[in-house]
Amino acid sequence: MKPLINYIENFVKLDQPSIDALYQLAETGTYAKGSHVLEAGQRCNKIWFIVKGMVRKYQVHDGREITAWIHTENDTFTSLESYARNTPSGEYLQACENTEVIFITRENSRKLAAFQVYITFTNTMMEREFINVDTYTKAMNLLDARGKYEYLGKIAPEIIKRAKLRDIASIIGVTPETLSRIRRG
Repeated sequence: MKPLINYIENFVKLDQPSIDALYQLAETGTYAKGSHVLEAGQRCNKIWFIVKGMVRKYQVHDGREITAWIHTENDTFTSLESYARNTPSGEYLQACENTEVIFITRENSRKLAAFQVYITFTNTMMEREFINVDTYTKAMNLLDARGKYEYLGKIAPEIIKRAKLRDIASIIGVTPETLSRIRRG
């Protein structure tokens, strides 16, 4: 639980009662490389935090997998639309490596909301994520293929180091062949 506490404390300082509640309401889990954390069509009722490993978020379109993002250690992930609207997910979440997580169910998240510190944490974290998505979207619209790859390396170096070439190419919207040429220089 300590990695999650450290992550939260990057945003807000937790007191002992809020830490005790987290220990009571959060759970741990593991996913083997290649296994799905969530499949399209399932309702997402959890938010996960990666202690160790890597998780790919992707959709299938015309029979082709399109990777939207890859989450690594000290990152939270969920199928946001499914979680927020309680609807079936249109995306998959898949472990790219053997992955250890801490997760909180929607029901337990509501219980944590009794602590103001968790409301402040959630609001601050979501504000940061909105800014990151906005900045990322603008960069992906303005940069050429090489610029997109370099930008991804700057904001998410672990993806560049550890993810499959096809997934990196998908994230930046190029073919694996184009990405290979970019990497060669």
